[in-house]
Amino acid sequence: MIILTGISGGIGSLLMRRLLEIDNVIGIYNKNIPEKIESERLTYESVDLKDKDKIISFISKYEKELSRITLIHCAAVKKDNLAVNYDLDDWDDVFDVNLKGNFILTKYLLNEMISEGWGRIIHLSSKGAENGDPGTIAYSASKTALFGMSKVLSKEYARFNITSNLISLGAFNTGLYSSLDKKVKDEIISKVPSKKLGGAYNITNAIKFLIESDYVNGSVITIDGGV
Repeated sequence: MIILTGISGGIGSLLMRRLLEIDNVIGIYNKNIPEKIESERLTYESVDLKDKDKIISFISKYEKELSRITLIHCAAVKKDNLAVNYDLDDWDDVFDVNLKGNFILTKYLLNEMISEGWGRIIHLSSKGAENGDPGTIAYSASKTALFGMSKVLSKEYARFNITSNLISLGAFNTGLYSSLDKKVKDEIISKVPSKKLGGAYNITNAIKFLIESDYVNGSVITIDGGV
């Protein structure tokens, strides 16, 4: 069973279609209703990742169906501003979704994984966050924090055949990239050796590899075209 968060976003919606070729998928969204796909292998579920009680309720609802869980954290919020002007409520919102929501969902699904002796945790981060671009202080801080969290999880639960890995993404022709102006897009593409953007299949190929690989743990897979 694949549990994928952030299915109403650009990357999430593309991944959802391809992940159905691998396993059954529970697609999690919050406020934005995702595009509907007719498939017996797909279940939609609205869950506020900032609400612990709703996450626990979600897990209880599907407890009998959860087996060989692959948890893929794709949900993300990005609100930009210079540090001196940054709104503290925006900071909390970004961290609540990008980091805290990730942790809470992982924390309560770990019991299911431990009891079965199998689990895969995959965090999606961003090469852009690593670059520390001006204006992205909350987004960059929250996304780079996933590196430390994934590494700790990989060491704490490997003995239960649970792996935790991180995929760091470059530019893809969807999601946040779509909202940029042409000048910024051209600048991003100019840095890619192949001068092209990534396709979602590159991400799902990496996910499939991580699901099947029990000795790949605590690793970072960078998919950015060689930037």
